[in-house]
Amino acid sequence: MSQVEMLALAKALVNSISNLRFGPEVGVGTIKEDAPVLRLWQEEVAVMAEVLSHVKDRAPVTSEVHSADARQLKNLLEPQSIDAVITSPPYPNENDYTRTTRLELVLLGFVNSKSELQALKKNLIRSNTRSVYKEDDDDQWIAANERIREIADKIEKRRLELGKTSGFERLYARVTKLYFGGMFRHLMDMRAVLKPGAHLAYVVGDQASYLRVMIRTGEIISDIARSLGYEVIGIDLFRTRLATATREQLREEVVVLRWPG
Repeated sequence: MSQVEMLALAKALVNSISNLRFGPEVGVGTIKEDAPVLRLWQEEVAVMAEVLSHVKDRAPVTSEVHSADARQLKNLLEPQSIDAVITSPPYPNENDYTRTTRLELVLLGFVNSKSELQALKKNLIRSNTRSVYKEDDDDQWIAANERIREIADKIEKRRLELGKTSGFERLYARVTKLYFGGMFRHLMDMRAVLKPGAHLAYVVGDQASYLRVMIRTGEIISDIARSLGYEVIGIDLFRTRLATATREQLREEVVVLRWPG
């Protein structure tokens, strides 16, 4: 089977063949008695073939894919080689993205053991308590940031008031600081590989996952970027989404930056 066909199988397996349910964490939904596996897979292959038929006559564009840590870019990319960045990094919440993509990771051969999974998780921005390790120290980079410290202190105070004592709940305040410390490291390293005048767009969302303490992710990342010499062009509303814990509409925003060089 070709890599393209395996990719189509992975998509069909997750979205229509399996019993998985996302809401937003991965779980088991309605159990199917059976599924037309071959037909569903062939439909995905046909969709990919149709898309490729529309671009086959266009000029070829080369691309590079790096499986690497977004906090360590200086030794990975050429200095002043990037014109633009557009991405949606994780938010500080309890979504373990290696869990929601576990089926694809195994099927496509990216992960074959628990040790390989742990190595993958250690290369990710810390955004959930299941991906925090004893040796993590990204929080040191934002230790002087008063706003982040106040949010972490508020989360910890509320945890104690509510008597929350599980291992994961005790990490809520720490993972908040680790997340923003990781984003600080990413933006700091990006400076060396950006061309003067490069623009960056980060799609991030407000969060209240940690005991309903509001985290204005876009605003805080903008403050971090400004402290590192970036120009903040704007914070544009992309959409709103329903918070599962509070049933409130939370903002999802595009933080637009410019690197002056």
